[in-house]
Amino acid sequence: MRGTTDPGDAARAGRNGPEERTGDVLGVVADLLTATGREPHDRSTRRLIGDLVARGTDLVPGADWCSITLMRSESLRTLAASHDEALQADEVQYDIGSGPCVDAVVKDHVFVTGRVQEDPRWPEYGRRVHEEVGVGSVLAQRLTLPDGNDVVAALNVYSRRDDAFGALALREGLLLATQCSLLVAAHLAHDRAENLSKALASNRTIGVAIGILMSRHRITREEALAMLRVVSQDTNRKLVQIAEDVAEAGDLPAGEPA
Repeated sequence: MRGTTDPGDAARAGRNGPEERTGDVLGVVADLLTATGREPHDRSTRRLIGDLVARGTDLVPGADWCSITLMRSESLRTLAASHDEALQADEVQYDIGSGPCVDAVVKDHVFVTGRVQEDPRWPEYGRRVHEEVGVGSVLAQRLTLPDGNDVVAALNVYSRRDDAFGALALREGLLLATQCSLLVAAHLAHDRAENLSKALASNRTIGVAIGILMSRHRITREEALAMLRVVSQDTNRKLVQIAEDVAEAGDLPAGEPA
C-alpha cells in the first residue's frame, strides 16, 4: 500500500529538503539579527523573540499560530505570540492550569496532540480551546535555558487542522525551539542584570539615608533603618522612596515621626 504524505508538510516544505529547511530557520535568525543589530540590547532581543515567533508559522509545517510561555513561581504568562489566537489558546491553559503547554513547561517534554478536542490527557482544555479558538492540533516543547534560572519556558505551536504536525514539523519545531531558547536566555540574562543594577542603586540610596539619619539624630544604624521602615509602613510607600526623600531633604519628610 502506498504511504501518505502529511498535507501540511507537503504544502510548507515545497521543493526544499531537510538541509535547506534547516538553512531557512538559521537564515531567518541571521536576517533578524542583521535587521535589529543597531538597537539597544534588550530592546533588540525582545524584538527578535517576537519576530522569530511570528515567523514560526512559516517555518513549522502545518502551523497557524505560535507563542512562548514563561513560568516564574508557578505564574504563567505569554512572552511573545504571533497572533491573537495564540494568546487566547495560551490563556485557556493558564485559566485551567492544564494543557500541553503547561505540561511541557513542568515536565520538560515534547507534547503533540493531533485532535486536541478528543485527547483524554486534557479533556477540558481540548474542548474549550477547540470551541473557543478553533485549535485542532498542538505542538508544545520546553525551551532549554541555562541552569540557575528561576524561569522555565515553552514554545507552543497551534494549528486549525487535526493531525497537522508530522515528522518534519517536529524537526522544524525543535530547530525553532533551539533558536528561541538562545534568545529567551539572553532576554532573561539582561533582565537579571537590570534588576541587579536597580537593587544596587536602591541599596546605595538607603545607605545614604541611613547615614544622614545617624548623623542628624545621633542614633545607631539599626535605629536609622527602623525609622525608615516605620515611615515606609505608615505611608504605604517603598523603603527606597522614603530613602530618596531623606537623601534629598536631609531628614525624614516633614510631619513624619523622628
